[in-house]
Amino acid sequence: MIGRLGTILKWIILLPVLIVVVLLAVANDHSVTVHLNPFDADDPVLKADLALYQVGFVVFAAGAIIGGLVAWRGQRKHRKRAREQRSETARWQARAETSEREAARSRPEPAAGFLPRPEGG
Repeated sequence: MIGRLGTILKWIILLPVLIVVVLLAVANDHSVTVHLNPFDADDPVLKADLALYQVGFVVFAAGAIIGGLVAWRGQRKHRKRAREQRSETARWQARAETSEREAARSRPEPAAGFLPRPEGG
């Protein structure tokens, strides 16, 4: 229920934002010059004429990639701890299985004639 409500709320918020972004992209299709050489603005090799929405898209994509990398790097200690806990869990599980097998081997098997008498009934 909460997941469905969150999805509906997300679309209620994001759909108008998407419409506004598309309208701004259509309205601002003028060409802008992007200079990639900060020391010589007249350098024709490191200069690009792009539409304004293309510049915005490149900036958004770069921000999303950089943000994803920063978040991934921030989770490094949690991933390391999870790996250590998985290996420790496997070690304890193997130890428990080994001790159970040894206990089963050392237990004498009961003879068929010495079964306990049923109670009740």
